[in-house]
Amino acid sequence: MVRRTALALMTAAAGCASEAPLHSALDDQGLTWVTTDLVVTLARPAPRFSAAARDYVYIAPVETNNMGTRSHYLWLGLGTTVDRAWRFVAPSTAVTLVLIMNGQPLALPLSSWDASSAAPPYDTRAPVYQVRRARITLDQLERFANAESIEVELLADDGVTLSYELWDGAWSDWRAFVTGVEP
Repeated sequence: MVRRTALALMTAAAGCASEAPLHSALDDQGLTWVTTDLVVTLARPAPRFSAAARDYVYIAPVETNNMGTRSHYLWLGLGTTVDRAWRFVAPSTAVTLVLIMNGQPLALPLSSWDASSAAPPYDTRAPVYQVRRARITLDQLERFANAESIEVELLADDGVTLSYELWDGAWSDWRAFVTGVEP
């Protein structure tokens, strides 16, 4: 009996350890923000500025809960190792995120990240110069987590299309977020 109980506890602990914890925070307006540590990092070289220069896109899921009304977003932090303070390297504003999942494109309009909290919900390795969000559904998040391949492009307000490749993280890790926030 003791062995079975110990085995059950070890199995339960192993199951919890494999899922990323959800972080919940209440802001000043009474909105609950749910995030996790599951950031997908994408990169593209910026050789025009330096052989080691890179631009990054950090993408992570966010849920907001306003008295039971839940909304889901992708948080995007656009970062770089290039000093974007120079006028000639000032970045364009990202207006559309295109995710090509298993060969099927999904275009998501981007808007400003206008959270009432001053602190961003995710840490990034490179300095972030622009923060955007895309409204999504929980079903779309689950599709991202289950996709065999995902390509990422950002369309800017000046008509430029930038392609990024996976640098760190895994889309499949988002299954833990989807499972954790499902009602």
